[in-house]
Amino acid sequence: MAEYRVPEFTLEQRADAALQMLVPLPERKWGLVSTLAQRYGVSRTRLYEIRDQTLDAIVEHLLPRNVGRPAQTATLQVDKPFIDRAIAILPLLKGSVRDIRLGLELLLGITRSVGYVSETLTAAGEAATACNRGLKVPLPILGEADEIFQGRQPCLTLVDGRSFLVLNLTPAESRDGTTWGVTYLDLVQRGIRFQDLACDGGTGLRAGVREAKLAIPLRPDLFHLLQDAQRLTRRLEGAAYKALETAERARRADRETQGLLRRRGPRLKVTVPLPQAESAATRAMARGDQWGWLLREVRQTLEPITPAHHLVSVGETQATIETAVILLKELGHPDITAFAEDLQAKLPELLAPLEWLELQLTPVLKNLDADSRAFILWAWQHRQELNLKIATDMPEHLRSVVHTVWETLGLFHRSSSLAESLHSWLRPYLQIHRGMPKWLLPLLQLFWNHHRFERGKRAGSSPLELARVKDPPSLAEVLSQLFRPEAAAQPA
Repeated sequence: MAEYRVPEFTLEQRADAALQMLVPLPERKWGLVSTLAQRYGVSRTRLYEIRDQTLDAIVEHLLPRNVGRPAQTATLQVDKPFIDRAIAILPLLKGSVRDIRLGLELLLGITRSVGYVSETLTAAGEAATACNRGLKVPLPILGEADEIFQGRQPCLTLVDGRSFLVLNLTPAESRDGTTWGVTYLDLVQRGIRFQDLACDGGTGLRAGVREAKLAIPLRPDLFHLLQDAQRLTRRLEGAAYKALETAERARRADRETQGLLRRRGPRLKVTVPLPQAESAATRAMARGDQWGWLLREVRQTLEPITPAHHLVSVGETQATIETAVILLKELGHPDITAFAEDLQAKLPELLAPLEWLELQLTPVLKNLDADSRAFILWAWQHRQELNLKIATDMPEHLRSVVHTVWETLGLFHRSSSLAESLHSWLRPYLQIHRGMPKWLLPLLQLFWNHHRFERGKRAGSSPLELARVKDPPSLAEVLSQLFRPEAAAQPA
């Protein structure tokens, strides 16, 4: 607390001196100012300053005011202790309505009811919904659709595979084709143009496209296919290690029986003879190695560009996958056979993006020599790490071709992995709030679309900027618009 420069001249004494100094002449005794100055050890000038300050304060307090309850004003001092306190408190708050209420009290020293916080969030969610619906995307989107559930309530997630822009994040009562079809039509009416749509095998997602009668190609979800393959790889590795462990135990038991190994305790008991255990381990390891090799071949042949930087041939890809399916079935494992049958059933869909790419690029590249074609495709694969620019880094006679090829390769799309990544980001929020409040998902969509990525190939840009939206507001600007004073739904 601040102290007076003259500690002996206390607050009570100053107030008493000010009251005596306010008495006008001639009622005030002659020599009073000198007497007070000598008594309190201050100058006469200081006493007159105190008198003037007291008079100004009285006048200021008696000036006419606006009718009604005075507005509440508060000043917040943001200094290092406050920042350190916020850093320590924010990780402890989960983001629920009651935790928001607690955070206001701990950080700002203000108390608000749960109802006030809930009403504020509802109003903010409505404003965020209006802002999200006004979104205009100039480019056709590479749609990625998927469903997320919380408490059996579905939500259709739709993102742009090019910019990671969230286009739809709205909960619904059901997940049938009609519900999602209406959602697709609403997006089209808002000006969203689809280049294609990638989704998994969800019946509602595909039925929605059919009922909406969208003339867009449906792309297979390569992400889920590879995810299933990785799970199967882990199971086969586990079975191989278990077979090796069984064989090693049988080998040690056999050596112990022959007297070649001594150890404390009872003799090792095995349920599988040594020759059978070694044969099972050999088969398990061979099966795992063959599975891994065939899976790598399938994965490589589905890439649009070969390791030699040539455009993949759809005919060779189809032949390779069909051969791999036959070899996978010959391994005699039920899970591998099921995967091979699923791969065979999805083969036409997996080849469709490659057929489209071959149809688009073959006329463009046919007049170039092999080295030029390989250079253009190599440059596409390394454009980000080398920061290549067509206008400055490409030969002048190739620039128009490079621009066409790169634009076409940028539209090659066949996965909904970005939608799955967004679900990983959404899941903690849904668990905290134990559901999908109407205000939550619009606010999360608004935050995601305006925030800037900090890492990866999108670092330094927001989804709106990557989608080439003209002059998009920053996250701070859109929040200021969302909570501008004239839009406040209730007094502070």
